[in-house]
Amino acid sequence: MTSHRVVVLPWLRLLGRFLIDNWLAITIGRTVFAWRALNDVELEHELEHVRQWRRYGVAFPAVYFAAALRARRAGKSWYRDNRFEEDARKAASSIKKR
Repeated sequence: MTSHRVVVLPWLRLLGRFLIDNWLAITIGRTVFAWRALNDVELEHELEHVRQWRRYGVAFPAVYFAAALRARRAGKSWYRDNRFEEDARKAASSIKKR
């Protein structure tokens, strides 16, 4: 099990809409901040980000941003086509198949 903590703060919903439509959570280190409780699939997505943070440490925001720039420069979505988001969606899809 990936060591993590989930913090639910409903007011985050309004704040996050400035960056991503229909956003749910953001992971910083091993803490997941969400505006509502997460289901198992959503949590697994965020747990992949916890694992990414563990792998890259404090450099993770920089490598995430670099991946977003690469996707954008390729004419793709900085978010949907970010390799870290793709990996998180793969992790979440493994829960769906169980």
